[in-house]
Amino acid sequence: MTTTVTDLAVVLAEHGAGMRYEDLAPETVDAAAEVLFDSLAVALGGLHAPGLPEARAAFSAWGPGNATVWGTAATASAPVAAVLNAGALHALDYDDTDDKVPLHAASVVLPALLADVQDSRPEVGGHEFLTALAAGLDGAMRVGRAGGPKGSRGWNYSVISGGIGAALAIARLRRWEAGRTLSLLGHQLAQTSGSLQSIIDGTLAKRFQPAVVAKDVLFGAALAGAGVDGPRQVFDGRAGFVNLYQDGSLDPDVLRDGAGTAGYLTDLSLKPYPSCRFTHAPIDVALRIRESGIAPADIARLTFRTSGQAVNMVGRDYDPHTANVVDAQFCAAYTASVALHRGAVLIGDFAEDRLRDPVVGGFAAERVVVEASDAVDFLAMAPVTAEVRLTDGSVRTFGTDTVSGSPEARLTVEQLHAKAADCLQHGGAVVGAPELWDTVRSLIADAPASQLLDLLARPSAEAGAR
Repeated sequence: MTTTVTDLAVVLAEHGAGMRYEDLAPETVDAAAEVLFDSLAVALGGLHAPGLPEARAAFSAWGPGNATVWGTAATASAPVAAVLNAGALHALDYDDTDDKVPLHAASVVLPALLADVQDSRPEVGGHEFLTALAAGLDGAMRVGRAGGPKGSRGWNYSVISGGIGAALAIARLRRWEAGRTLSLLGHQLAQTSGSLQSIIDGTLAKRFQPAVVAKDVLFGAALAGAGVDGPRQVFDGRAGFVNLYQDGSLDPDVLRDGAGTAGYLTDLSLKPYPSCRFTHAPIDVALRIRESGIAPADIARLTFRTSGQAVNMVGRDYDPHTANVVDAQFCAAYTASVALHRGAVLIGDFAEDRLRDPVVGGFAAERVVVEASDAVDFLAMAPVTAEVRLTDGSVRTFGTDTVSGSPEARLTVEQLHAKAADCLQHGGAVVGAPELWDTVRSLIADAPASQLLDLLARPSAEAGAR
């Protein structure tokens, strides 16, 4: 019997809405807790990032509501809160990544889910919340992997797949049956979009793309909850997901296999550096070059050879006179130069004065080349090799087959805490990393999710007052 793609939409809805905490392996629960801890720390760290204060001021005219604007004393309607919280989460480019697609799942799923908790189930316990989160994150990854990214056509897969994941998370939170969940997936299809042009142009709109999708999912949930039906041919319709975003091709087994247990969740990578994931392997290699004793002044030319998609995403030229924060976050030359000169890549390296550093920026502009290698799969983040031509004429080669923060090279608990502490300090949060960690971990003991929201409602220090 042949299963149609429409049937697969039903299967996805059944697995998402019907997922049980008891079906999740302990390592899956731990992965959900880690990405939750990491994401909230990153969001509080991004509270004062360029574009976020302006967005909060712009949206304040729309009035208060039931949902917390994280790190502030303000509240807003669930859709507006989701926009502001997702924008903060994505602003530092420090959020989780599924390297196989790639996409940022939590930046859409988590802000929509927590806003809906306050709107529809404020009493929800930790097990129910973690199950909904797992359903959403795994669902976003599953859809992304089932079709494979079409970045060459300009789609941003964080938002294309993330909206579907957020819809599954909310359906699970609300305990909807598969039929209503399918209707919500249909509403999400009806408003799905996501262009990479904001990244190409280096604009702040990039950090609000997942945010707008999180808002759209909540609008769709309101419609589906009110009985307004969405499209039914979600995947295989003439204008469905597969034809619009996947060139007519999708692997049904990826949507099916292990979906009831959120089997992909342990594959999420947590970032060690606040920049595009495609910069991470070059940063890793640059740090190894530095550790070998080679100083930037010894290097005449540094050539990275990586995948075609890496060149598309982070192969841009760097101009220290004109580059903005998004240009820097998406520039392998700049981030590798920072690693070589400073021995680390931190949030502060993307501040305006750091972007203008003539030594770091000049090295990136004049001595770093990023090239595509036919030996590397077009979409891969690794392997990456670096040819270092020294000023004495000699050449040395460095490389890596793995990317730090990936399932093969996971961040330790100590590294996660250090990253969180840096984020929380940067954003002026009054929450410490140990308290945030303990509160997140308490959800595994079924503590109420409201305890987490109480932490997020504590006002952080204003920018400039830290």
